Amino acid sequence: MKLYLAHPFSSRKEIREWELKIEEKTGIEMINPFYDLNRKDVLRIDSGLSEKFEDLNHFEIIQRDVGHIAISDGIVSIINGKPSYGTVQEMVYSKILQKPNYCLVTNGYEDHPWLKYHSTKIFIKRKDLEKFLEKLT
Repeated sequence: MKLYLAHPFSSRKEIREWELKIEEKTGIEMINPFYDLNRKDVLRIDSGLSEKFEDLNHFEIIQRDVGHIAISDGIVSIINGKPSYGTVQEMVYSKILQKPNYCLVTNGYEDHPWLKYHSTKIFIKRKDLEKFLEKLT
């Protein structure tokens, strides 16, 4: 099983740690757009060589991300209160492509109509999402 992992850029390091533990525990392959798709721009940002959004090929990034959503079995979206235009767009594409979206909402907006519409299932606790993912395998 492959699940695309939509999440805020500013949370990428902590979410990467969590993702690797979930993959090991469940056997689910999580497609992390910041670390699994050969993003040289992210490597440059993480190493301090460039700023966020500097010298990006937006067309290439979006086409690659949408392509990976299309070949995934669904997506896991993290809504944690940190700004992320990409995460909400990835949720929209998952809906258009009829992919299930398992959404973790930790900022208190789990009843927001747009989140409810674009989510197959909403979790407010990380441990509940983890238990659900374990049952998917």
